Amino acid sequence: MKLLLSAYACEPNRGTELGNGWNWALNTAKMGHEVWCLTTIEGKENIVAEVERLALPNLHIIFVEVPGWVQKTFEYHLGFYIHYMYWQEKAYKVAQELDRNIHFDLVHHVTIGSLQLGTALWRLNKPLIFGPAGGGQEAPKAFKKYFYSWWKMEVVRTWISKLLLTFNPNVRKAMRHASLVLTTNQDTYQMAKANGAKNAQMFLDTSLPETFYPPAYPVRKQAEELKIVWVGRLFARKGLPLVMEALGQVRPDVPFKLIILGDGQMHDYVPQWVEQYNLQGKVDWKGQVAWEEVKRAYTESDIFMFCSLRDSSAAQFLEAMAFGLPVITLDLHGGKNLVPDDAGIKVPVTTPEQTTKALALAVEQLYDNLSLREQMGQHGYNFAKTQTWTLKTEHIARFYSKFTQLEIAEIHP
Repeated sequence: MKLLLSAYACEPNRGTELGNGWNWALNTAKMGHEVWCLTTIEGKENIVAEVERLALPNLHIIFVEVPGWVQKTFEYHLGFYIHYMYWQEKAYKVAQELDRNIHFDLVHHVTIGSLQLGTALWRLNKPLIFGPAGGGQEAPKAFKKYFYSWWKMEVVRTWISKLLLTFNPNVRKAMRHASLVLTTNQDTYQMAKANGAKNAQMFLDTSLPETFYPPAYPVRKQAEELKIVWVGRLFARKGLPLVMEALGQVRPDVPFKLIILGDGQMHDYVPQWVEQYNLQGKVDWKGQVAWEEVKRAYTESDIFMFCSLRDSSAAQFLEAMAFGLPVITLDLHGGKNLVPDDAGIKVPVTTPEQTTKALALAVEQLYDNLSLREQMGQHGYNFAKTQTWTLKTEHIARFYSKFTQLEIAEIHP
């Protein structure tokens, strides 16, 4: 099968969107399909080196360049939107030219995985799979205090989302043309349906390579001190101050240590939160660390606690479950859909007072009940083993076959 992938964000050995774009291209090619992947010039050096190392003759990376003035927009906070929209138009023209000679069987838009940004490739009039995508989630206004001065950017994002849904023709037309729209959370599923998607399905975009998993399920014993790990960028929407406020309410007889792995724009606030929530001696903030140290923290900790206030589908949940960690999170957005009910405790998002209290009670419950931690950890581990890139691409390949066969049937009834 001759496949065209649109992967604006794509780079090997990277996380989040960049890693997703690369893994869709790589693993689809490994299945034997002839793959042409459109991407930006960002990460070109790493991509070229990895393609040469892999020596896969059926993986073709096409770098779509934009003019210098468009590239310069990256220097500005909202410049990404200009860059992406311009790149999409350029990518369509490149794809149109390629299709004249190659005659693609199917188009798959994989990144950017944001529904309201759409794709211009619906104009190729080929079977189109869009996603998995997020973008439908919004941070709850009742929790804006945890965003500090960054709340205004959440408001701007919401308005940009509404403007894109209204004025970006590549959203509704892509939704209506797509044979299949895959969404990572319920919020985005509703957005897809509202914008004309005829066939929308839930599909997690988070996956792991088989090499990520530990050799065996990590067995943990009852320790005197409960180790709680938090992994992520110190961005306002990631909810670290919410976690720390909740931990400040845990009953005094529960000894715990919060291990924070990550750095970012809220860097200077961490010592303030330690003081504010009376967590002196209970926090070990390591900053940005090597990947091996992240794995070691997953192995040596007892609980993964991550309460993002806006996230489509955070990969950290799957990483933690792969190491058998029970999860404490919010019953919101990606966490709501990605974490199985029997793999952790998902706290309702109501008011800051009620939610922090419920989070504190969740910590106490898992401290008091080692067998519950073990059960949740085992359930999460079993689930994580079903979310490898190999299994995910095998799943998507069944969609490829289904929709190309439908196209053939319509042409030759």
